[in-house]
Amino acid sequence: MERFKKLQPPTFSKLNFEAMQSERWISTLEKAFDVLECMDAQKLICARYQLQNEAEARWKATERNLEAAHPNPTREQFKEVFFKNYFPESFRNKKEAEFSALVQGSKIVLDYQQQFEDLFHFTPEHMKGEASKIKKF
Repeated sequence: MERFKKLQPPTFSKLNFEAMQSERWISTLEKAFDVLECMDAQKLICARYQLQNEAEARWKATERNLEAAHPNPTREQFKEVFFKNYFPESFRNKKEAEFSALVQGSKIVLDYQQQFEDLFHFTPEHMKGEASKIKKF
């Protein structure tokens, strides 16, 4: 935990007006986990530690259900539940439609890539494979 805290990872307290805040929070934590070569159990402890205020309260209400369904939850199961908490289904459906309609158009490649990566999280499961990702990009 001390090594993790030295990296000064961001905390997450509530969803603000930037819809992708929670996605970026998870991505930033995962970079720290990669640097520290954390095991799944350590990742969950660290991620929970970074939840504060409204997010921590919301997680405590959700955590029991996750642990009842999965006695030893994985990082992926944590992320799934976390994203369901912060991305309502109507929002996910809207972003999925945006991803399906996404084209580069007059954007530079880096801008298109950023938007592609932001929206990729919302793709249907059958499109999450590497081959589908490459084809869409």
